[in-house]
Amino acid sequence: MILMNKAFLFLLLLLPTVVYSQHIDIEPSNDSKEYYFISANYGYQMSGIKNEDFVSSNYSPLFNITAGKWFNQYIALQIGYKGFYFNTIADKIKHHYNYFYSEAVININNFVNPDRLNRKWSLILHGGPGYFYNHVYRKASLQINLGIQNTFQLSNHIHASLDITSIVGSDIYQEDVDILPGITVGFNYFFNSK
Repeated sequence: MILMNKAFLFLLLLLPTVVYSQHIDIEPSNDSKEYYFISANYGYQMSGIKNEDFVSSNYSPLFNITAGKWFNQYIALQIGYKGFYFNTIADKIKHHYNYFYSEAVININNFVNPDRLNRKWSLILHGGPGYFYNHVYRKASLQINLGIQNTFQLSNHIHASLDITSIVGSDIYQEDVDILPGITVGFNYFFNSK
């Protein structure tokens, strides 16, 4: 079962990359303009990444909302919110939390090939610090959010996204280095700042 979960996750990530990277008849967009964006994503997360963590009782819903600005075709800044709770294999408690974060965002496709014709699919790296409040511990801490995102242009203003992220830090749910990996799907809405 664990191997099947890992294989499914790998195929889920690989398939959109292969399918959308084949589109080459897309006109390049005018990336000299600055764009604001908002996004909403929904998915699942779990606590930990060890083999014993891949059990159904360890999965929980994940909500992620962001807003930001692309300054050029390479880099953006965004702020975001994640919540509302995660489960652990150690207990049956819903570990409610709020996580507010800020991130640098890099479009890898444009960075590698600024003149590319295929603008329908983009691979995005994002990461940065955030304020994590654990309602069970009644404790605030500084944690890091890291992620990789596939985006697929549906129209000039709307992109679909598949985002794999992790909140990484110390003492999230145990007195050690902890990780809350998650996968979400959703939509990004872009609008011109001019």
